[in-house]
Amino acid sequence: MQVVDAKEGTIHELSITKDILSTVLTVAEQNGAKRVVSIALTIGAMRDIIPDLMQRYFNYVSAGTLAEGAELKIKRIEVTMSCEQCSHVFGADLTRSLEISCPACGGARANVLTGREFRIEGVEVQ
Repeated sequence: MQVVDAKEGTIHELSITKDILSTVLTVAEQNGAKRVVSIALTIGAMRDIIPDLMQRYFNYVSAGTLAEGAELKIKRIEVTMSCEQCSHVFGADLTRSLEISCPACGGARANVLTGREFRIEGVEVQ
């Protein structure tokens, strides 16, 4: 098990968290907010984001801003795929294997329908 210091973090997750903070602060300031209470995010499973770690990074980068102490409310979107052969739509767990086959026909080629999302859905302010 690896312990990650929020001050160091990974460049990928830390930069995403900084981008979220920047966007949220812009929205909050444009609306005359005194404080950001929470941020609703939709994140696809393929984004490989760990919610607890993301919150820890956010707490670090938001210190001293209007968003200090804000809660990240993360809604995860699972991966769904559509078989190129028979068009069957099915869920896929890419943490188990990157080799996917259609459960309906056994086809080995599929297109990703959901699981790549990354959106700020809303910002609750006071």
